[in-house]
Amino acid sequence: MELPPPCLATATKAPEVAAAKMMVATNRGDCQRLKELANKEDATTMVVVMSRKEAPAKKHTPASMHPVLAEAACTGNWEEINFLLEGEDLQEGHSSKSNTRSQKFLDKLAAYPSGPAATDVEEGINAVSLLKGVTVEGDTALHLVAANGEGNNFVECADLIHGKDKSLLSRQNYKGDTPLHCAARAGMSQMVSHLIDLATGDNIVEDLVRQENNSNETVLHVAIRNGAHGLVQDLLTADPKLACFPQQGTSPLYLAILLEHETIAQTLYEKSENNVLSYSGPNGQNALHAAVLRGPEITRKLLKWNKNKDLTTGRDANGSTPLHFAAGLRGAENEGSACAQVFDATTSVLYQPDNDGLSPIHVAATVGAASATFFPKVPAIAQFVSKCPSSAGLRDAKGRTFLHVAVEKKNVRVVRYACHSDRPLAWVLNMQDNQGNTALHLAVKDGNLAIFRLLFGNRQVNLNLTNEDGQTPVDIARYNMRPSFYDRTADPEVWIPRALKIAGARGGATRWDHFRENYEDRHGVKTNYAEKELEMLKDSTQFQSIGPVLIATVTFGAMFALPGGYRADGSDYGGTPTLAGTFAFHAFMVTNTLAFICSTIATLASMYAGSARLNLERRKDHFDFSIAFMHNSIMALAAAFALGVYTVLSPVAHKTAIVICVMSPLVVLYNFKDFWLNWARFAMPLLARRGAIWTLWLYTQVVLGNMFSVSWLILVFVWASYGRDHPISKAVSPAQAPATFA
Repeated sequence: MELPPPCLATATKAPEVAAAKMMVATNRGDCQRLKELANKEDATTMVVVMSRKEAPAKKHTPASMHPVLAEAACTGNWEEINFLLEGEDLQEGHSSKSNTRSQKFLDKLAAYPSGPAATDVEEGINAVSLLKGVTVEGDTALHLVAANGEGNNFVECADLIHGKDKSLLSRQNYKGDTPLHCAARAGMSQMVSHLIDLATGDNIVEDLVRQENNSNETVLHVAIRNGAHGLVQDLLTADPKLACFPQQGTSPLYLAILLEHETIAQTLYEKSENNVLSYSGPNGQNALHAAVLRGPEITRKLLKWNKNKDLTTGRDANGSTPLHFAAGLRGAENEGSACAQVFDATTSVLYQPDNDGLSPIHVAATVGAASATFFPKVPAIAQFVSKCPSSAGLRDAKGRTFLHVAVEKKNVRVVRYACHSDRPLAWVLNMQDNQGNTALHLAVKDGNLAIFRLLFGNRQVNLNLTNEDGQTPVDIARYNMRPSFYDRTADPEVWIPRALKIAGARGGATRWDHFRENYEDRHGVKTNYAEKELEMLKDSTQFQSIGPVLIATVTFGAMFALPGGYRADGSDYGGTPTLAGTFAFHAFMVTNTLAFICSTIATLASMYAGSARLNLERRKDHFDFSIAFMHNSIMALAAAFALGVYTVLSPVAHKTAIVICVMSPLVVLYNFKDFWLNWARFAMPLLARRGAIWTLWLYTQVVLGNMFSVSWLILVFVWASYGRDHPISKAVSPAQAPATFA
């Protein structure tokens, strides 16, 4: 008999009848059964998963303290507390004079229908439940008694409450404070002593005084915060090992030093058993971290107490040692300072970096950076280098030495020490950081003239080292120069490249066209710099036009209100200036005219510079002209003022007139202050770089060139001499001094 093909046999097989079932899982066991059914290959059961969110467990909330009990505890009313807890009548010898219950107290009880009824209280039914009640801060009745008084009535209240529930003595509120914490914080020393006596009777003294609140502070910390020296002594008498707790975190000694309670710190050390106590502080610090911040005296004591000197090497969470802290303090360079003491105790800690790779010498490089002129002494770095010369070359994670840090922090004092130190530090001056920058690179980049001059004036500083970008200091100086709108006489971005160029500094190996492209990209010359120029031009012209306008107004008025007045109309040359016959008068007229002309031109140039009708290049040209003519108008105005005063004052007060003429050029000197000061400040650095003869020749050219720029003043006096040849000038002037003044 021939068998059918397998496919046909399968097709003719009678189908199986599947029974539909439904199961609902309501608990963990049902869920496991559903999982097993779903994993079976021949399962015919439809699995439906339904979740049910159970209501969260209700948080247990302690019962609220009855207001009457709270009031009685805060006021130390033993009678009321005794009545609430014992159900007894008010006793004689306390606050009441009668043996009957106070009607006022009964009225207070009746005002709280949800509280204990008077009859219930009499039977003592609610005594235990009353003491379980707490305030909104979690304080029990014993907390309130301990924090609000220490008289006999409060002591008796504490005894009464403690007798009813001894566990309340160590009960903590929501901040973790026990009644002992509360009493110490309130300064109730007698109450603290009494609570300790109660704990002694319960044989829990050590557990109680060492109990920590949520801030990890014992009652000893609270006493130290209050500066309660007597209470600190009492606590240490009760537990001589108390200063060892907590073993981690802020120790009592650290807190006492931080709060500058040196007497308490001394007591902690002397009263502790075998002088053993905790030196720990928060965030990995120890007591020496706090001591160096509080002065050399407490630092000296702490180093004396710490025999093995392990505090000097302790590191906090940032990796900082106490020497890191001390090195950053003002006065760290003084003999006997906290910095000197810690360094002398363990010199090797100088080589310990923090988590950022900064050693104490890097931190010391920042001291006094904000006001270096007030710190004429040698910085603390000198102490480090004198004992550990190799420490001068210590680098941080960025490869910076202390000199790099000093330059970045603008610490002129440290840079001066590095450049002019008696101890050779030439090997440090040219050290490069991870980006290849020397201290000179950073000084040029920052544009600090004072620091740049110090480094530039040291011949051992190499001017031509390149960084990782292939840039020398002169390249960086060129990049720093703005395309326009800078003062050629004062701006550091002008003087730094000028000095480097004079000294013969070279640029890096870069094509000039590539340099120009990078320069234009950096300053946005091809993108948005034109908009910046317009904005700068607008702001500058608005304020710069004020000065020339004022000068033009003053000089115009002075031209028609001449010094000395005018001759009478009936006399010879009537209506003419009275002082026309003097040399000073002619000079005054010419200088006043020049001041008026220059200020008027400066005003017009400022107007054109602010005009939107002109293109940007023409506006910038007008702006430059306005500056030049404004400077000349200021000089002419100062000269006119001096000559005018001399004209009217010299006949009667010649010496005073001379003094005024000498003082008047101060305006001109201030006008060129930046120019002359910068040349004067760069004299010594250039002398060190180029020698005496070359520097003298350069400065001679500078002086002569500047004098030539004001040579027009010579023409004023030449014309004044020529103008006196007029017949009116030869006439005898009525303004000549009378015989009595001759």
